[in-house]
Amino acid sequence: MNLDPPIPSSHVTLERLDPLAAAAARPVTTGAALLALTVPAVMITVRVDEITQPAWLVVAYAALFAAVWILLNRSHPTRPVWQTPSAQVFHVLLAIMLMASAASTLGANAMMRDDWGPIVVGILLVATTPYRPAREIALWTAVHTLICAVLGIVQSPFAVSDFPTLTYAVTGSVAVAVMGFTAAAYARSLTHSTQLWQTRAWHAAAAAAVDRRPGVARSVQQERVSLLNREVVPYLQRVVAADTLSEHDRDEARRLASSIRSLLVADVERSWAQLMLDELVATHPSVNIQARADDPENLGSRAVLERRTLMRALAVISLERLAATELDLYLSAPDGRLRVVWSVATPRTMVDARRALRSMIELIRGVTLRSSVHERAGRLVIECECGY
Repeated sequence: MNLDPPIPSSHVTLERLDPLAAAAARPVTTGAALLALTVPAVMITVRVDEITQPAWLVVAYAALFAAVWILLNRSHPTRPVWQTPSAQVFHVLLAIMLMASAASTLGANAMMRDDWGPIVVGILLVATTPYRPAREIALWTAVHTLICAVLGIVQSPFAVSDFPTLTYAVTGSVAVAVMGFTAAAYARSLTHSTQLWQTRAWHAAAAAAVDRRPGVARSVQQERVSLLNREVVPYLQRVVAADTLSEHDRDEARRLASSIRSLLVADVERSWAQLMLDELVATHPSVNIQARADDPENLGSRAVLERRTLMRALAVISLERLAATELDLYLSAPDGRLRVVWSVATPRTMVDARRALRSMIELIRGVTLRSSVHERAGRLVIECECGY
């Protein structure tokens, strides 16, 4: 079972592939949102004499404000990935804005080429490129273009120029079509280049992991040899030097055999998550920490490399930044999706712990379907569910 299958092509976005790049685009998104609110205000001020239905203008601006709020809210770095339902609401609000803005100037719109509705929709479509799939942007661009074309035809009788009706359909929709389809092409280019880079990077990482296996095997072998030298070899030397075997020698032989057998069984049954934690603790000998993993189904070994890398990164940061004294990792797979629960005990206050992990928490929120951070019994608990 693949706990985290590849992202379907219809859902691929830059935010899912590279959350940090999407977070870096936040200032541009904010600027586009402010521009989308400013353009209609300026154009309404210049053409106030064309407003015949003020109530519809209020509806149009309210719909625009709501759409901008959704854009800014869902694109915030601390929010989970922007999902389809809220994106559909966003585009429905834009459609309402288009129709309401046209209704506000009905009968007085003599120059449709300077309508603010299509321009604003185009700006907001461009602003969604890091957060929404290219296919979705193209689809909604076609819908908004069709709406603008129909509105152009409806308003054509009031235009000052005597052109064919089809001309007004093109004039009213060209701004949306140009900016929207350009945004879709740009989103496709971003995701394709990012996927190509990630594919090469993961292939290199996999090759490096293969190269490390002999070293890991030697490390395990050295641990076992050390155990033999510390406990078994002295016992054998004592037995060889003795003339007879005492009952105490037999009991100690049974104890050593049981200990070695238990150790071998534990090695075989040890999950990937526990091995990962043990390895990290071993690389930080100065840190006094108890690290435990509860993964009875060994789900960590079946998670994709990206998820295992994320778990390892969080463990490292907990060790180095929080001076964690206890670290518990719990893995489960409800509905075939990997659910990860971290519980960290640290001498720091919860406020300081959250601050130290802020960048990691934002990254987790960006790459997981659902996530939460809270305090439980004096511990910082981070829960997330991976899947698309």
